[in-house]
Amino acid sequence: MFTRQILLSHSSNSDLNIPNGFDRFNFDDYIVYYHHLNAIYSYQSDSFECLIVGVVVHPDLAEFNLKDLFSDEILNPTFLQINKILERVCGRYYLLYKGDDGVFVRSDATSLAQINYCKMKQIIATDINLLKYSGVAVSINSEAEGFYKEVFPRKGNGNAWIGTDTIYNEICKALPNHTLSLSNYEVTRFWPWRDFNYIDFNIAVSEITNELKLTLKAFSRLAPLSIAVTAGNDSRVMAAASKDVSESCYYFIDKLSSMNDSHPDLVVGARVCEVLNVYFNKHDNFESISNIPLEFKNSFSGSVFYSLPKRLPEVYNYSVKLSGHINICGVGEFGRSVYGPSKFKVEPNYLCYKYQCANSTYANKVTTSWLNELKHHPYASQYPINTLFYIEQKLGNWGAVGNAESDLAFEEVNPFASHYLISKMIMLNSRYTRYTNNKLFLRLVSNMASELDSIPINPKHSFSSKLKTALKSSFIFSIVDIAKYHLINNLGKKVL
Repeated sequence: MFTRQILLSHSSNSDLNIPNGFDRFNFDDYIVYYHHLNAIYSYQSDSFECLIVGVVVHPDLAEFNLKDLFSDEILNPTFLQINKILERVCGRYYLLYKGDDGVFVRSDATSLAQINYCKMKQIIATDINLLKYSGVAVSINSEAEGFYKEVFPRKGNGNAWIGTDTIYNEICKALPNHTLSLSNYEVTRFWPWRDFNYIDFNIAVSEITNELKLTLKAFSRLAPLSIAVTAGNDSRVMAAASKDVSESCYYFIDKLSSMNDSHPDLVVGARVCEVLNVYFNKHDNFESISNIPLEFKNSFSGSVFYSLPKRLPEVYNYSVKLSGHINICGVGEFGRSVYGPSKFKVEPNYLCYKYQCANSTYANKVTTSWLNELKHHPYASQYPINTLFYIEQKLGNWGAVGNAESDLAFEEVNPFASHYLISKMIMLNSRYTRYTNNKLFLRLVSNMASELDSIPINPKHSFSSKLKTALKSSFIFSIVDIAKYHLINNLGKKVL
């Protein structure tokens, strides 16, 4: 169990339960326990100490190490300076730092390695279940549990969580772009660290293109890559970016029971691979849950607190076919205005409306707290609030849980998820990053594999679906959406 997970415990703790297959490393007053499939990189100078635990790459390094990134001329650095130096690092990892300004731990740019922590026992882990397994006794947070059970059931088994509380009083979590002090267990924002300024579209496309190609090349040096190819934007960008390393890649699609042979993901995915002259592997023979070995099922449900049983057949299939691969899961939401055009002043309930929990007392409370923290940050307050909310709340929960479910089968990374790339995409004018007819993704694909330009993105066959897509990309939809929000905000039923 707990494959690829990480546990930090204060050295004063005794009688901890540590899973089999975990190694250990001392850092300041803490013991870092980590599953053996994680790598560990350390650096120490007279003025600071740094540790990265996980699977990471840097686009400019043939083999990742911290010494090549930290100049010997760095004297008395700060945690912020170290993060700026590491902004192009990509992967799923914990970063630990000790310097004159404190001792901190943070996760990767989208918290694929989650930070769940118990202040009372001074223990941190990548999953709530690992904290409980280690010996953290828990009691129910009735307010959070009520919201979790009654407001969000339609969004899965808690994998679209909101805020920093969990359903346990003793366990909290740090959102992406926030760091946890190991001295006093205060959580503070560390990103963004620059003023917000719109950047030139053509320059951004060129820089993002180069970074994605180099990042995939760096990951391919660690292990063969697996890339799901569908009809969508994200997988198209990843397929295009992998052209130079295609001999190291396994391209595939999961044909789920709900998909017939004419499903766009199957038809378009096959066409993309045909044009790129790579083999398209179709997964369509999944074991039923009843036939999956009991040990695997127990590890799946026991390792990840929010795991969804419906994903078990897919993950088991990955463990059989792709266990030695790094799965490239390109989630490029930083370059897609999922919650509408850039907004710099937003009501809490509007964000809750976008997250499908409008008029929730609990959701509004934690969103208000998040907004207040944002307003007092010198840089974050300048950024599009709706996009930051999506990145930190939804991707920091739904995305992280989906990744954790796959950890049992293979390493999974998001090449978009470095602070360098996120900054490039989030600073584009929203006319380039619309949710439909996204110009950024079209140009990225064209830059890296122009032969794919004629293949449609998420094609719609029926008249109704075409009309719906057209309406969603129109100005009229924005007006209707705002009107719908005001109606719900003023007349909608209040919930937990």
